[in-house]
Amino acid sequence: MRPLQAEIRLDHLRHNYQTLKNIHGNKLLAVIKANAYGHGAVRCAHALSDLADGFAVATLEEAIELRQSGIDNPIVLLEGVFDVAEYARIDEYKLWPAVGNQWQLEGLVHHEWQNPVTVWLKMDSGMHRTGFFPHNYAAAYTALKQCKHVDEIVKFSHFACADEPENGMTEMQIEAFDLGCEGLAGEESLANSPAILNVPEARRDWAGRAWLCMGCRRSAVPMSV
Repeated sequence: MRPLQAEIRLDHLRHNYQTLKNIHGNKLLAVIKANAYGHGAVRCAHALSDLADGFAVATLEEAIELRQSGIDNPIVLLEGVFDVAEYARIDEYKLWPAVGNQWQLEGLVHHEWQNPVTVWLKMDSGMHRTGFFPHNYAAAYTALKQCKHVDEIVKFSHFACADEPENGMTEMQIEAFDLGCEGLAGEESLANSPAILNVPEARRDWAGRAWLCMGCRRSAVPMSV
């Protein structure tokens, strides 16, 4: 097997982020989990720090690395915590945790927060990876709303196959999400990279852009590689 080397043009990275943000029309997370998919999270984050509305990572360790390197943009922990003890470090580094199950919710509500916290409350609208089912979502939202340290709640979900426009699954997920969020105030986030390009009704207050889309050679929009 021949060795593979990826060369990242940071000026192209900035161009592609701004292109997708313009298409989306609202705020956009740059998803740089797993060391920016192996391309260097710290370097990529610094290249985007003056443009990005926020970053998204998978683990607490990834977020702390960014904070300690000088990144002060909002950072969302897409998986939330893996142990309730992690809420202390989330509080210390002023991170935005996702909450996608009951034990994460209870741990957050019972933590003695020193700083207000923005929570990303996840709904399982059909992907079946993590998140509250639509019929349980309002109860989880209400529990967070009653926590005096919760500053904002961003309602979000994740699409299973937004890169398959003919599939019909994305439209079903949007309908499930909207029904589950009915009457619940606050910002929303639905669109991933393919949904930004293909599904205008998924463009809400926030979107998340995966790294690999930024180098896509087959995109119909002017991406740089």
